[in-house]
Amino acid sequence: MKKRPGFGTLTVHAGEEDRSGYHPSSMPLYQSSTFFFGDTQSGVDILEGRKEGYIYTRIGNPTVRAFEDKIKALEGTEAAVAFASGMAAIAAVLLELLRPGDEVISCRQVYGGTTAFYENILTRLNCPVHYFHPQEDPDEKLTAVVSKRTKLIFFETPTNPELSIVDMARIAALAKGHKIMSVIDNTFATPYLQRPLASGIDCVVHSATKYIGGHGDAIGGVVAGSRRFVTRLRQSMLLSHGACLSPFNAWLFLRGLRTLHVRMDRHCGTAAALAGFLEGHTRVRSVLYPGLKTHPGHATAKKQMSDFGGMVAFRLADRKACRRFIDRLKLCRTGVSLGDTETIMLHPANLFYPKLSDAECLRKGVDPLLIRISTGLEDAEDILADIEQALKTL
Repeated sequence: MKKRPGFGTLTVHAGEEDRSGYHPSSMPLYQSSTFFFGDTQSGVDILEGRKEGYIYTRIGNPTVRAFEDKIKALEGTEAAVAFASGMAAIAAVLLELLRPGDEVISCRQVYGGTTAFYENILTRLNCPVHYFHPQEDPDEKLTAVVSKRTKLIFFETPTNPELSIVDMARIAALAKGHKIMSVIDNTFATPYLQRPLASGIDCVVHSATKYIGGHGDAIGGVVAGSRRFVTRLRQSMLLSHGACLSPFNAWLFLRGLRTLHVRMDRHCGTAAALAGFLEGHTRVRSVLYPGLKTHPGHATAKKQMSDFGGMVAFRLADRKACRRFIDRLKLCRTGVSLGDTETIMLHPANLFYPKLSDAECLRKGVDPLLIRISTGLEDAEDILADIEQALKTL
């Protein structure tokens, strides 16, 4: 599929201007908690925004700001603000927009941490969440749950872990029509594969831990959107809640972003090869990958993505087969994260709910037969060989 012109230039150069005068090839790491100023008025001017500078790293740091500026450039937004984790970024957006009694519309298939935030935090605030199915529910069903208390629509595309596709333009039109905010978790696609603001979405969040970092060695999150909303987050959620990104992790993310376009091409190519192989395997019940023409969201994904991503999901016959398959892998790793250099497999039902029946898992929204693959940077032939030998043991 067609890639975005100039994206590699942005990943390498955008946002990393250093004003030290030394012209380093890599953005310096400003590993400092505090920044001094010449006199009281200078500090006041910095705090009130009349003068550029830094006071305290929880509020701002040159390395962190360089990371934020690069995300801003990649997503095509007015501003961005970084947080200590992807969940901190999601929590900041939800807590900034919601007050007790307000309501949320959410895609039913979202990251488990997001669902836990709905259940553990929003319930305390008496903020109901109304769910929609990403590919089945018509506009009328979404419109029916909009009320005067609805403040935002939150969704992912592709979703985690089923890889369903949500039509971003459809969600944006619905949100704008009812004057509510649209927020997308763009972690799976990254700004390389899709730019939600071009489809009318208001706000983008990322778990930078995943593809943005790309090396499995740092945790962080980021929110990108309008300058006005990002300023609100920086002044309320970042300053008061304190979930700031460390300068060192920001530096690691800057390093990771320099190769994002190269890595994503490799992830996508391997994922397509794996999906094709699995779709034709007799021991595989079904394959979920937006790049397959049999995927119900294929046409929408092709419209709004430049490629179909590095994630693949598939189902086996039963949970015993899933466990045997996972435990027989030799090259591929087993873990809960994604977007790393290594291929990572996850069977959520056996790992998180080993004592629950299939029916109980389904009631929790967990597919008991689904295995998620995050393709790594190994040779595709080696990954395929490992999967094949594990399938043979079933």
